[in-house]
Amino acid sequence: MSGPYKISLPFYSALVLAALYGQQVFADETGRDLSGVIGIGLSSAPEFSGSDEDETSIIPIIDLTWRDRYFLNERGLGFYALRNSGPQNLSLGFSVGYDFNERLAEDDARLTGLRDVEAGAFISAHMEFQVGVAAVELEINHGISSDGHEGTRAIVGAEFGRTLGERLQLSAKPFLVWSDSSYASAFYGVSGQEAAASSFTAYDAGSGFERVGIELQASYSLTSRTGLFVSVEHSQLLGDAKDSPISFDNAQTGISTGVFFRF
Repeated sequence: MSGPYKISLPFYSALVLAALYGQQVFADETGRDLSGVIGIGLSSAPEFSGSDEDETSIIPIIDLTWRDRYFLNERGLGFYALRNSGPQNLSLGFSVGYDFNERLAEDDARLTGLRDVEAGAFISAHMEFQVGVAAVELEINHGISSDGHEGTRAIVGAEFGRTLGERLQLSAKPFLVWSDSSYASAFYGVSGQEAAASSFTAYDAGSGFERVGIELQASYSLTSRTGLFVSVEHSQLLGDAKDSPISFDNAQTGISTGVFFRF
């Protein structure tokens, strides 16, 4: 996953969620300290946020949990302060990970003269809980690499899932993303210096809602341990992200498919 929007954070989460459906039941049956999913997939998604060109890449699927307390997944390496607590199954986790979201001039000749926004480390906090038939998720992450965006994003989503028969699981998750001015400026802004070195006019991108979208997922169990998944995410840029001169396409769509192994 060479980087959202070589694959977005919500989109990568969708891949894991599709593969993980039913993981907890399997873990409970085996009684193992270590449980999770590993797999591999093929994805096609925009080169960067706002790109009108797609890139196809191979992606790993990793979601491991140790004793239902520590985890390694798309959020990075972290721990649960709360895990499936109370009647709403509240979970609260913290992690340090690597944000693949980047925008490089080599991705598109039109970006010549703009500074590169490189992938880098981030810290994250997330909350999950059940409201009726919806699994609600709230995530806040902050970039901590000087060559990256050093910005903050908040993502809220609600997943609705359904099982058809014994093998097929379907789910849909609408989501909304907010970003602060540091993130927006890095990916959608054009400074005066960049304007002088590129073909773009200066543009000030501030904080606000960045995008809204939906993820659709399906997974099919071949055996009790292995299965196939397919996931599609479509989102629409909003506000300053939508109006940015370096957003060449405001409609962003990614698709991925692959195989997973559950243990």
